[in-house]
Amino acid sequence: MKLLVPYVGELQPVDRRLIRLAEFLGIDYLPVPLAKPLGEWEEHLKREVPLRGSCFVVNPRVLQGWVGGDRLPANLASFLVAHFPHLLVHAPRPEPFDNSVIDALSCGCLQAVQGIERSDQSYEVLPDSRDVCEAFAGLSFGSTNISNDHVFSAGHGDTEVRKLISIAGRPFMASMGREKCKIWFLAGQEVADLNAQVGDAPISEYFSRLLPHAMALRSIFGEESWHPREQHASVIIDDPLLRRDYGSLNFEVLLALMKQHNFHSTIAFIPHNFRRSSPRITRMFRENAGHFALCFHGNDHTGAEFASTDTALLNTLLQIAEHRMELHRKITGVGCDRVMVFPQGNFSVEAMAVLKCRNFDGAVNTIPHPMHKAISLTLGEIAQPAVLRYGGFPLFLRRDSIHTQSADIAFNCFFGKPVLVVEHHSVFQHPELLVEVAARINKVAPNIRWSNVGTMLRNSVLWKRAPDGVHHIRAYSRAVQVTNDSESAKRCSIEWNQSVQLEGMGEQVLRDGIPCMDFSADAAGIRLSVDLPAGSLQTFSVVHQNPHRDLGDLGFRYKAKAFVRRRLSEVRDNYLSKSPRVLAVAKTLKRCLPQ
Repeated sequence: MKLLVPYVGELQPVDRRLIRLAEFLGIDYLPVPLAKPLGEWEEHLKREVPLRGSCFVVNPRVLQGWVGGDRLPANLASFLVAHFPHLLVHAPRPEPFDNSVIDALSCGCLQAVQGIERSDQSYEVLPDSRDVCEAFAGLSFGSTNISNDHVFSAGHGDTEVRKLISIAGRPFMASMGREKCKIWFLAGQEVADLNAQVGDAPISEYFSRLLPHAMALRSIFGEESWHPREQHASVIIDDPLLRRDYGSLNFEVLLALMKQHNFHSTIAFIPHNFRRSSPRITRMFRENAGHFALCFHGNDHTGAEFASTDTALLNTLLQIAEHRMELHRKITGVGCDRVMVFPQGNFSVEAMAVLKCRNFDGAVNTIPHPMHKAISLTLGEIAQPAVLRYGGFPLFLRRDSIHTQSADIAFNCFFGKPVLVVEHHSVFQHPELLVEVAARINKVAPNIRWSNVGTMLRNSVLWKRAPDGVHHIRAYSRAVQVTNDSESAKRCSIEWNQSVQLEGMGEQVLRDGIPCMDFSADAAGIRLSVDLPAGSLQTFSVVHQNPHRDLGDLGFRYKAKAFVRRRLSEVRDNYLSKSPRVLAVAKTLKRCLPQ
């Protein structure tokens, strides 16, 4: 099945962007030239276009440039409906020809394209649209985009039209069936440029130029387009020691909240504290592994320690951190996911490279760019599970409770991004914030899986099934779990779209810990084809070699400074944080300390 995109002379810019979106979703496409002379359109389509099993894109501007006039010929509309299983109507203008396209294809159920009067209206996603709109179903959010958004006016028999997204009660996205054809109507004027920088822009700024088209394409092409395999969420709490109380956090209270309100917490644990965990609390972690987990939070949590560009220093810090957490595991029986949360959100590109070479599964951060190198991510980068621009090492993004709103949750779920919520001990001064965000997540995504970040990263994959039956899996973590719960073996193609070392350093791919020999690796990434037995679950992981030297011991001065900073931070969290005035003074003094 292909997306057929017609053009006269050259592709329209909006159709080029639609093709780019289809490509991004893993959908095959074919540009279709519409040749003159006029009046022989039916013979031309029969001769030049694969009529069966495809989706034909209807851009009214293109059809008008081909057939001329101010109305779509009725017999052309009938031909399109009779010969294609799907029609995707998009980019209509409030002009007579475009209105005639809408009227003819909908049999008068929709009659015209109209602008919206105000930009303070909301997008209303219909509650019964989950099969198409997925986690967005039932949501109302945003301010509309008056320069892009139009609506369709209803005609006779409009009950035959299924409204999916509305603005002020009028359809912005709709579908209907005619004979054996399903027709999708999108009233937006543009398709988003996936290379456009969006930074922290709210979803409403690009929703109408991206999601309706992606929803329609994924519904049309089904398993032949990229889908997330599972939806995952976790609350990450930075810094606390594993003691009964840390600042405003009480672990027993947290456990009760998690059990009552169905969520999971991963503690971003500072390896410096590896000898200071309470046996009572570590026993609680072991006995409640479905609610608690640990991941790395730097090493000593000193000022911007992982924003360094010195790879030898970074390699040494990680070596120490890993050694500490292994000792912690032996002492307490509590493991630690190979996931890094950067202290203060500061990191460097070099830190990402060293983490990759030390075979961490990924990094999690609130800030999407290296320290002192502010960049804005593109729409294509945020519309996938992880950011891969930093040497191919995956960076998963998180937000605090207040900024994790329903539309953000739905966006993450649609594109396979785990829903990661960041908080510190201070949130427990108002624990209702955690309860509310957990409730929002569970409402928007009732089937979401709450888990530790390690499990989350290993399952942050996209998948699709090719027409030949091969299951394609795109991994966004160093390790990926692949399940075949069917009753027969299936062929899988696994890919890691991350650059590899090509100067003789070498990579390995392991299958349940055993080296695979038949993988390929190049500048585009790593590819592996395997046959997965029926009813099996296997883990595939990439193992990188580490070319970076280490510094050995960091010296007494470094250790003393780290010790002092950690103890001062704990005094701040456990005592000073309860007095805002005293805390402000303490922060001023801390900034005066040498970094």
